[in-house]
Amino acid sequence: MFNPDDNIKLLPNHLKIDSSVRSRFKQLSQANKQLNTQDQNYDNDDYLADLLNVLRIKSTVIGVGGSGNNTVSRLQEMELNGTETLNINTDAHDLYYSNSDKKILIGKETCNGLGSGNNPCVGAEAAEEDSKRIAQSLESDITFITCGLGGGTGTGAAPIIAREAKNKGSIVVSFCTIPFNSEGIERSGRAMGGLKNLAKFSDSIITLPNNNLVKIAPNIPILIGFKLMDEILIRSIREVVNLINNCGLINIDFADVRKIFEKNKKYPSGLIGITESLGNEQDLTKKSKLAIHNPLLELDTQQVDNCLISVTGSHKLTLFKMDKIISSISNELPTKVQLKVGAAMDPEFGRKIRIMALGRGPISPYIRAALDNDDKLFNDLMIKK
Repeated sequence: MFNPDDNIKLLPNHLKIDSSVRSRFKQLSQANKQLNTQDQNYDNDDYLADLLNVLRIKSTVIGVGGSGNNTVSRLQEMELNGTETLNINTDAHDLYYSNSDKKILIGKETCNGLGSGNNPCVGAEAAEEDSKRIAQSLESDITFITCGLGGGTGTGAAPIIAREAKNKGSIVVSFCTIPFNSEGIERSGRAMGGLKNLAKFSDSIITLPNNNLVKIAPNIPILIGFKLMDEILIRSIREVVNLINNCGLINIDFADVRKIFEKNKKYPSGLIGITESLGNEQDLTKKSKLAIHNPLLELDTQQVDNCLISVTGSHKLTLFKMDKIISSISNELPTKVQLKVGAAMDPEFGRKIRIMALGRGPISPYIRAALDNDDKLFNDLMIKK
């Protein structure tokens, strides 16, 4: 099993998370003091405008391997403002036909542009070969990594990329799919090894087991199934990025999001659910509960200790509907949960209301099994009906 440097020394999470933001803030403040020797008791609008640009949160979405590249390519079509996209692969053909702001072909000596051959060790070696180039491309406050586990490049390279992002002081949020049980025990074993290494360098991980898709929609064509899972990944990343970058009527800021993604001891946690309702009371209650009880994740909501609720609607969104959403979700959570609510207006929504719930605390059983080296539990999770 590959192992991307177990002994690496990382600064404590609370020191790394906002170091780059603080550094940018201090540099501009010091420059302002030097330029303005008078009226030091006041901050003019020019300075505040410069400060807003400096404090804009930098985010990067990285697709690793074929599956991750596909997700980022679809995300790129949505023209996500304020975020840079980066595709990383060992396969030159796949990378060429992917779509992102920047691309890195890793492991030219290791793979010769032909891919990793489903071998995570080769994927990890390719990422190590280009670790300096990868590190130079990671200058973000928050880094989103998306990949499919069980193959070679995503499984092997994603942990190396997460490690380099953490070394640069970024929050690392990873979205990864777990293979179907029908893909075999060998692929399952590779996924478990990749998840273990990725968890070491991620602040938060959202694991999406393909088997759960079979339980929810067993009769859909396989191509539609893969597109559906891809769409879930895309929407999840897009909504979190929009939450960070956009100012709402009731605002959720980066400090709020940071609390959700903070790693709690050994196990990274993470819950996300996004639903849409046309606004009648019964459907609103149903969709609100569905947002916190994401059937693809199957997480215990009683483990949530910190929760963000983001609601987007048109100017027709009423106080009654807003209260119904909040109460429907909060009733599903522990009484002592820390709850933060945000609301944004979009005139194009009409009657539609979008609900997103982000939670900290619930740990995916797949992550627990991987970090505890519990092969039996991981295999039992793969075959459960």
